[in-house]
This record gives sequence, C-alpha cells and structure tokens, in this order.
Amino acid sequence: MFLKRVLIVLGILGVVFVPQARAQIDNLTNMSAEWVRLANRNAATDAADIVVYNPAGLASLSDGFHLNVSNQTLFRKPQHEFVDPITSGPVSFEQDDPDWFMPNVYAAYTKDRWSVFTGIYIPGNGASLDYPDGSITTRLIGLELIQEINQQIFDAFGVENAYTALANESIEASSLYLTGTIGGTYRVTDIVSLAAGVRYIRAENDIEGELTVTGGILGEMTPDQQFVVDVDQSADGWGFVLGIQVVPVEDLVLALRYESEVNLNFENDVHGSDNLGIFIDGEMNHRDFPAMIGFGVSYQITPELRGEADFNWFFQENADWGRSETGERISDMAGDVWSWGLSAAYQATPELEVSAGFLYTDHLWDDMDGYFQSATGAIETLYSDNWNLSTGIGYLIRPGIRLNLGVAFTIWEDETILINAGPLTIPVKTENSTTTAAVGVDISF
Repeated sequence: MFLKRVLIVLGILGVVFVPQARAQIDNLTNMSAEWVRLANRNAATDAADIVVYNPAGLASLSDGFHLNVSNQTLFRKPQHEFVDPITSGPVSFEQDDPDWFMPNVYAAYTKDRWSVFTGIYIPGNGASLDYPDGSITTRLIGLELIQEINQQIFDAFGVENAYTALANESIEASSLYLTGTIGGTYRVTDIVSLAAGVRYIRAENDIEGELTVTGGILGEMTPDQQFVVDVDQSADGWGFVLGIQVVPVEDLVLALRYESEVNLNFENDVHGSDNLGIFIDGEMNHRDFPAMIGFGVSYQITPELRGEADFNWFFQENADWGRSETGERISDMAGDVWSWGLSAAYQATPELEVSAGFLYTDHLWDDMDGYFQSATGAIETLYSDNWNLSTGIGYLIRPGIRLNLGVAFTIWEDETILINAGPLTIPVKTENSTTTAAVGVDISF
C-alpha cells in the first residue's frame, strides 16, 4: 500500500532535514563564523576553528591557549508547490521559522611542535523544520487516509466519497547532532605536520505532526478524525579524523583532512499521543553520517592579501541510509557530492580584515526522483546544486582577541521532482534560499 510506504519512509524525516548553508545532504561545512565570512577554511592557520577544518595546521598557531566561539542564525526559505491531488488546485508550502542558534566552541593548546585540541560543534543537522500549514508529506498521508477510510465506509454502507477534505495539517521537527572531538597535532618537520583525533556524535531528533480528515457527508456517522505523530529518535557513534599539512615554500600552505563515517542507528521513542502508527516504539533505523575528505590551499599573495581554495568530497554512497520500498539503497540513489570554492582576505588596516568567497556544490545524483520519493522529508528542505556567497570582517579588538562577523547567501537550483502517489505522478516544483548570519570571537593567550 502507498500509505504504508509513505509512513515507513517518513521515519527518515527526523534525520534528513538540516540547516542549508552547506553543500550536501547530511554533512555541514558552515561550522564557524570564519567559514561564514570566507566559505573556505581547509588550509587556514589563523584561528582555533581549524580544529575542524585543518587540525594539522594547529601546530602553526602561536604557543599558548586558543579559543574560538561563535553562533550562526539561519533564515531558510525552502518552498514547494504542486497540484493538490485532493482538490485538483495548486498548493504551496514553505518553511516558517528561522533557526536562531547553531553554536560551536573550539580550543587548542600549542607548545613547541605539539598541539592538543578539543571542540564541541554541530557537523550535521542542528536545525528545525516548521510547516504550520502542512507540506507534501502531510498531504500525501492525508490523501491515502481519505482513500482508505472512504473504502471502508463504501464496503460497509455503499456510500462513496464519505470524506472529502483535510484540515489542521502541520509538521514540526527539530534535530541536533551534537559532537565532541579530541586529538593532537605534531609538527614533524618545519614543512610537515600531522594530526589525529576522535569524535563522538550524539544525535537527537524530535518529530511532531498532525492532520484531520474532515468534510464528512454522513453527519454524525462521519465525524472529523484527527491523526497525530509524536516521536523522539536518538543515536550515537564514534569516528576518527586524520590530517596533514605541508608548507613546501614560505607563504604556501597545503592541507588535507579525512573524517571517517560514523555509524548511527536511531531508536524510536514513541509517545502515547501517536495514533497513526507511523513509528514502532524501540525500532532501529540506520542513518550513518557520511565520511568526507577536504583539501585546501592557502597562499599569502602580498603582506596584505591572502587567497584560499577548497575542494571537498562527501562519500554519501558508502553510508547506510536504508533501502527504498523496491530494495534500492537510498544512499546509492543520492550519490556522492563534491564542492569547490575560492576566497580572499585583505588586511585593510592592522586591526581590520575584509573577506569574501564562494563555494559551489554539485550533487552526483544517480536517481534524484527516487531519492526524494524514498526520503520523504527531503522535499521540505530541498537538496540541489547550489552557490554559496560569503563576506564579512575580522576585527582585532585588542591583541589576542578577534571579532568575526559574517553573512552568507546560499542559492539552490530550482528542481521539479516527480513523486508517485499510487496511480498518480505529482510534479513538485521546489526552490530554496538561505541567509546565514554569524558572530564569533577568537581568543589567543
């Protein structure tokens, strides 16, 4: 049955909606205020946020303690529209609320050739999904509920189309992939530095939704019927990080890091108000966090001007994201993702650095329609090829204390996604844009 398939794959919803100032489906790239104002940090050596971008570069920091704290606010505008299979009229839904808090804190201590580091940050998800008037997900579930209830009434009383409408649709969810990391860096020679660390991800998802089947034509025999979903999901797992930095000539930095896949197997905790039976209490569902590799180049062109370039590859196909109704691996349908970018930073005064950059992302879809069909919540957030444009400033308030202010604009390519709803094929037009504002401080002492 179509409803059964929709309800089962809706379980993916809690782990596919993510803040979208990033390149790919699960992993984030926007993990500090410095990144928001530059969009490229893989070969940076100037602040403690490189705990996550270039851990091998920590050996290049000055001796002493280094602390980096920042927060991002995301104003996301994913929206989708389609012809309603119930009313045959056009409908449109969009995200409602911004995400006010996405914080991070990184710390490192450097002495001679050694550096130790730690951090607490959000490498994926970390946002909310809020559709107060419903979405493609609630509409498809409502459609099948109407069809099933009407069939039951027809079988019992011979009355067709006893229910005709939906009301009070809404879907709201939140997700947090809180991560802790710890590791060390060693400068082997004046040219080569190495880093290794471990990280622990604790993932928590909360999903709530409701709809009412209404428009009954048989009076008291067809009262409004309300359906509710209310479930928490949790998972945790360990991974490792490796990094290498090479400084072949003065002013040129080459850096590479690898982040391993983290196995995440989510357990459902269904609350008593869930009367749809979408989730089974205690059931486990895989949504592994993909591995990635990041390469960066930084070059001090003049004493005032620095250029940086990044390349990233996200190994989504290798992750276990479950299977579709027809048995295909969902991650295979998504395919891998790669991104590349350039940025420049100009030291306008001894205190003020002005920066700008971009990052372009390409999704290597194997079956885009199949992925969106199987990962129901994906349409509510939208993933497609995109451009991220960043700008901002770093201001030295006093020696050892730098304020970072950044803003980034992410624009996705519009996509039309074909969703099969029983005998119907519904074209869903999607578009998306995000504005991210970040403020942070980097302290050295």
